[in-house]
Amino acid sequence: MLALIVVSARYPLPILIGARRGPFFAGLTLSVALATAAVASEPSSRHPSLTMPRTERYWVLAWWIGAFTALAVLSYAAWKGWGVVAMFAALIALVKVLQAWSFIKKDRSVRVWHPFAAILGLFLCVAGIGQFLARPNLPPPIQAAMAAYQGARATDTPASRPAPEVSGLTLRASGDVDLGGLPATLFSYDDREGSRVDVYEADIGFPAPQGSVGVDDPTGWLSESYRLSLRTGPKGSNFLVVSWSTDVVNRIANAVAAQLSP
Repeated sequence: MLALIVVSARYPLPILIGARRGPFFAGLTLSVALATAAVASEPSSRHPSLTMPRTERYWVLAWWIGAFTALAVLSYAAWKGWGVVAMFAALIALVKVLQAWSFIKKDRSVRVWHPFAAILGLFLCVAGIGQFLARPNLPPPIQAAMAAYQGARATDTPASRPAPEVSGLTLRASGDVDLGGLPATLFSYDDREGSRVDVYEADIGFPAPQGSVGVDDPTGWLSESYRLSLRTGPKGSNFLVVSWSTDVVNRIANAVAAQLSP
């Protein structure tokens, strides 16, 4: 975990970008603790059986409950792309919880309310999965850039990079921002018609959302969503252009790429 913190401070990892930091590190810490406990235990005590002492069976049950909790927290902490993986892993862990619970008492009988509880639990599980999968699948930096375009030209600190010089654009605001977990520098312009054009620069490339297409001149990806166009440049230039028009972002991306490409 300390290694992840150090590395992400210098070079943000894709899995950390946009994650809810508190729940993410809580789930990660619990996962490491559970993995350590599993490695330190005897191999024969990792699989429940009716011949095991009841105390050990409870420990196995507690371990799988902890694994389910850690994966559920990680699915909440991550954005949808990574959260879906953690969510299905949490469902598998839940099945293991039920399996471990079945070894606690061998003579446990099925009561009248058990089928109704199972039906209710299945309904809640399906409803939860539907709500989870209905979340937007845009990477957090892309969501933040689109939301910022509709709002005020707000920045956190003065710009740490020089502004690109693009013909036909007038710089209105600049500064460093936290773009959905990705440190970046914003340069907000107005074009000749008075329309807004936002240019972001970062130390790493911007993640491509689903539905984006690869384009040339300059090479990069283009996304058109919610009446906005987003455009990046060649690998290594690490910029993002946001505007209302595809023609505008293509023209600006071409000019910015000529200045920033390595």
